[in-house]
Amino acid sequence: MRRSYNEYRSNMEYIGYVNTAYYIEQLEAFVLSMKQMPCSFIYYDEKGNGQRQNWKLFISSLNSNDTAVLVSFDNAFCNFNEMMFFLKLCASKNIRIISLKDSLDTSDVFFPKVSTQNTLNVIASMTVTKGQAAFDDFQAELLSDKFHEKKLKKYRMVINMYNAGYSIKEIMSRTGYHGKSNIYRILHMFNVELEYPTMVRSKQPGVGVIMRNL
Repeated sequence: MRRSYNEYRSNMEYIGYVNTAYYIEQLEAFVLSMKQMPCSFIYYDEKGNGQRQNWKLFISSLNSNDTAVLVSFDNAFCNFNEMMFFLKLCASKNIRIISLKDSLDTSDVFFPKVSTQNTLNVIASMTVTKGQAAFDDFQAELLSDKFHEKKLKKYRMVINMYNAGYSIKEIMSRTGYHGKSNIYRILHMFNVELEYPTMVRSKQPGVGVIMRNL
């Protein structure tokens, strides 16, 4: 029975990845550099492999304290989000990253004179080389999180005011919601117990929730 590469490997390997679907100047030189490190294994993806199966194998083969060797960021990653996933994976497993064409080594061994600014430029350039759309999606996700946080603050204000004895009209005025149905929807959403509209509202300092005139 043929064993997989991971069954042969030792600890702390250099593992390379090359996407030959894109034209690469000095490809042979980059591959030679990988072999001289030495990379114990190099994964290649070729034209026609739309699923990038060898990229997936490359990712799954990386263990803690390994070194991932790339030709360049724009050769390895299809989009901005894929790059962010890879960086987070490497950070969580303490995986060293070497990108030959980008002159990037997260251990500062191969390219000791390269500044941090160069690393930031490599990451920033992904928004250009892989299209603005991917970065826009990432930014939209951040804005969406901020929007939901703002909305939750308004929900909390509605609930806190209601529990403090404010009327529905007062809550609408303070929170900017139009229509009582919006207030009731929020209260129902968070299972807030409602008082009957016929009850007389009584709000006294230090007493908290009494009865409400809705």
